Amino acid sequence: MIEIKKRPKDFIVIEEASFEIDENGTHFLYLLTKKNLTTRELASLLGFSYAGLKDKTAVTVQHVSFPEFKGNYVREKDGAYFLKFIGKIPKKIKIGHLKGNRFYIKLHGQKVKPANYFINFYGIQRLKGNVYKGEKLFKKLMEKPGKLKWRENFLIDAFLSFLWNETLKLYLSETVEGKFKNCEGFHFFIPSESLEKIREKVPKFWTIAGYKKDYRESLPFYKKVLSEKDISMDDFIRTLKNLRIKGDFRKTYLPVKAEIKNDFISFSLPKGAYATVYLIFCDFR
Repeated sequence: MIEIKKRPKDFIVIEEASFEIDENGTHFLYLLTKKNLTTRELASLLGFSYAGLKDKTAVTVQHVSFPEFKGNYVREKDGAYFLKFIGKIPKKIKIGHLKGNRFYIKLHGQKVKPANYFINFYGIQRLKGNVYKGEKLFKKLMEKPGKLKWRENFLIDAFLSFLWNETLKLYLSETVEGKFKNCEGFHFFIPSESLEKIREKVPKFWTIAGYKKDYRESLPFYKKVLSEKDISMDDFIRTLKNLRIKGDFRKTYLPVKAEIKNDFISFSLPKGAYATVYLIFCDFR
């Protein structure tokens, strides 16, 4: 796979979203361009609301909202961020208020055959350094439930994301032809079959663990992966209920139309999907 993020300008992310401008609105919409800063740390510094977290080692463009007017333009002296006022909106931006993101990634002269689909695994940036801590915390909460802080919720989410990846990977390895690929210590299953065959053989959605969701095809695979971690399905569901984690469904695979121009590969992904995972499925030569 391509070595990405050598410099922030090698990895560009532009949020795809639309907001209704209302001159009588009570919140102020800005377009934020930033680099070398996470969305969360900048939001803590400036006090804005946002729809999605964007990478640190990248040039990212996204919409944010403030409860008060900050001026038509706000530029940080070192160029780490730039704010442009767009207009007033009726309500503040909340997590999830976006369609997706457009990515532009520098190829550095490498040749690539873009994949026309990929398995919608959670990315390494969500898992690395967090899965073990999340599992350890989850097992602690099995014995002694408690209220979680933001960081603890993040670790639990990382553990559940890992379980989603692992159960789906196990299912795919038993259902379709393909191979495993190791990326920074995490193994991903890469089907060798066409998108048409994947649509025939693989369910469109896979369950994100929760106490209210139907596990469908994923149930035996959750039981197997959890048993390897000495967690019974009953204890797992009980703990999720104590944590009020209802669960959800996540798309299993996503079609992609990628373009290559001026030594950049560009493509759009829906919210929650990872560009770094898509790149694992592309054929770099």
